[in-house]
Amino acid sequence: MKKFFFAFAVLFSGVVLNAQDKPQFLEVDYQMEMKFDFEEIIKNVPAQWRSQVEEPLKQEIQKGIFIDYKLKTNGSESEYKMQEKINNDQSAAGMILQQITAMDKEPLYKNIKEGFYLKPYDVGKAYLMKDKLQDIKWKITKEKVQIAGFDAMKATGVMNDSIPVTAWYTPKLNMKDGPDRVWGLPGLILKTEFEMNGSGIIITAKNIAVKEEEIKINKPSKGQEITEKEFYEEMRKLQEQMKEMYGGGVDTE
Repeated sequence: MKKFFFAFAVLFSGVVLNAQDKPQFLEVDYQMEMKFDFEEIIKNVPAQWRSQVEEPLKQEIQKGIFIDYKLKTNGSESEYKMQEKINNDQSAAGMILQQITAMDKEPLYKNIKEGFYLKPYDVGKAYLMKDKLQDIKWKITKEKVQIAGFDAMKATGVMNDSIPVTAWYTPKLNMKDGPDRVWGLPGLILKTEFEMNGSGIIITAKNIAVKEEEIKINKPSKGQEITEKEFYEEMRKLQEQMKEMYGGGVDTE
């Protein structure tokens, strides 16, 4: 009888392990809200145009800028892609949105298993940003909320050695993935908040679909390979060239 129960226990544990090893395939719809610092933006508007755009720009920024993204993940690899929409909005917010979407057309690829990401950019020249995923030192709290129908736990950490980040994750979906470059918690990240380049970023899951069929994750390969630091240095140089081309600065009084 003892041999029977031992054999049953071994068989049962094997079934459980196989179930845990079976990959999950998820599609998650996120919405990103960007909150801009009005003073930072208006000082970059040429002086002769400020009186025309100041009030409508302030109103639009107060409303917030919203962009939709979709995460496709199998727990080991993922693709995070902006959902493009036709935008004929000529308001200040519409123009800001057009600039953001022009830079963010290509999907972000994350390899959770190997700890790196890839992000293509085309700025007249094709680049392929490749860098390590940040090792965010998370601190899990006891605070809980409901997001997209899931119980989520709050965690705090620091990105890039200086950017505070808050995230809410659900242990019910056992994968260390999340929106954008945020990852590393013991469950899918459903919401995150941080500040970057003077903008407040809030990314929230709106819908989560568990897929039975395997999700194919495309790994980008086109473009000159470059680190994140090297890419932003290239963009800084390009911005300086543009300023020189259009009068050496933004204040042209």
